[in-house]
Amino acid sequence: MFQYALIADNGEVQHVVSTGTDADYTDGDVYNGLTAVQISSDLDAQNLIETKYYIAGEWLTREARPNPWSDWVNNEWNFNTDRFLLSLRFERNNNLSATDWTQLPDSPITEEKKLEWLVYREALRDVPETYAAATSLDDIIWPTKPE
Repeated sequence: MFQYALIADNGEVQHVVSTGTDADYTDGDVYNGLTAVQISSDLDAQNLIETKYYIAGEWLTREARPNPWSDWVNNEWNFNTDRFLLSLRFERNNNLSATDWTQLPDSPITEEKKLEWLVYREALRDVPETYAAATSLDDIIWPTKPE
């Protein structure tokens, strides 16, 4: 059995594949924009993906990805603010969607409660702007839901 690391242009290991024959991949060939590099079949694929990169025919060690929003650029981790804010908005939108029912005309809550939910929803809408400098969803202090 053979293993190949599929390497992006930035040196990052995107995938590790195992093949039954050496005819499936050829060392140095490009497949869907990724270069195949034959590796030892006893290597831990997950460790390789997390801690190594491949530049100019050489395996180098790197720190593990510091968070899900970092990209490997110029041989270092760079925080991708746009992707983080997209994740933040996704979480916020889920919270908003879960409360849409509170604003319907036939909602089974009082007008007072409806107003509390409206204020909560406005606070949710402000979260991405309020936390534009955050680097982790753990840094976000979400508004408190009405009871």
